[in-house]
Amino acid sequence: MCCMDKKISFLGIKVNVLGKKEIVDFLLRFAKGERRRAVFYLNAHCVNIACSDQEYRSILNKADLVYAEGQGVVWSSKFLGMPLPERTNILDFFDALAKELKDNKIKIYLLGETEDLIRKAEEILKNDGLQIVGSHDGFFDKIEEGEIIKEINILKPDILMVGMGVPKQEKWIYKHLDELNVNLCWAVGAAFEWLSGQRRRAPRWMVKYGLEWLHRLYQQPGRLWKRYLFGNVIFLYRILSWKLKNIKNK
Repeated sequence: MCCMDKKISFLGIKVNVLGKKEIVDFLLRFAKGERRRAVFYLNAHCVNIACSDQEYRSILNKADLVYAEGQGVVWSSKFLGMPLPERTNILDFFDALAKELKDNKIKIYLLGETEDLIRKAEEILKNDGLQIVGSHDGFFDKIEEGEIIKEINILKPDILMVGMGVPKQEKWIYKHLDELNVNLCWAVGAAFEWLSGQRRRAPRWMVKYGLEWLHRLYQQPGRLWKRYLFGNVIFLYRILSWKLKNIKNK
């Protein structure tokens, strides 16, 4: 069985059982492929949204690949008896992926965030040797959206990285996947904030012990306090409820 076929059902959401190296291999394979692919990620915040947004949950379950971006998902998968091998945050494998993208001359288009931020991300990634063929911010109306899609199709990138936040980015990708002349549409969340240098990542010890969310909360308390202070409690409740339900059904 191909390792991409190995999946668990995490609270009803299909997640691929993959490590960082395997994800790099699949992203590169998808970028070089001949059919459109959609790749998404899963963390505690995503799970909470998916539990109340059936459209988003359905889109995740139709994706070509969903990887465990959050440490909470990995720890919880072990608690529920269906362990995922490791946390696979984009920042943990992007350097290895970037090397492969450069070696294989993979073309990339960036979509999302503010105009200043996405331009900065484009500049930094180009300076790092990546072939960025274009970019656009994530704030556009229907008319602009059509023009953006036309531009993407003219430029023919191998990868379209979309950073609009959950679940907007996944819904946008799913809605337009068939009309985009792109091999791989990849939802990357807030990755452009770090790739642009606008934000610094948490210290290694915080990443190791699953406390990166606390560092993000410190950086953006006004925007993220509800997601983490309430969201983490709700996520934990969902995990415990699922565990108890399965115990009772045995």
